[in-house]
Amino acid sequence: MNDRKADNPEANRRACDRLSVSRKMLLELDNGEIVIGESGDISLRGVLLNTDSLPQGELEGMAGTLYVFGDNGVQSSGFPCRVIRRRETSLALELDRKVIAAFGQYVTRDLLRR
Repeated sequence: MNDRKADNPEANRRACDRLSVSRKMLLELDNGEIVIGESGDISLRGVLLNTDSLPQGELEGMAGTLYVFGDNGVQSSGFPCRVIRRRETSLALELDRKVIAAFGQYVTRDLLRR
């Protein structure tokens, strides 16, 4: 088998495909900081959270809880996560493995309601 992507250093290395879905979200970090923004994209394993501003200091590795707001303004239950990358005013969040199925169900139901 000849896999062209294996030789391409720019190949997508993500475990899950991402969807461009814009949802209002709130991230409550374990240190008490609150970050409000919108998703840039969503996968079953994580979220890119775009914000207007971020708290100062080191955020990479910090744990928190992510809440998603539906079109009706209703807040989801919390999804534990960890900040894996910060880029300008965006955070890449990795969801806790224990909540991946629940997050996937929530996102699917939310998208189907549209």
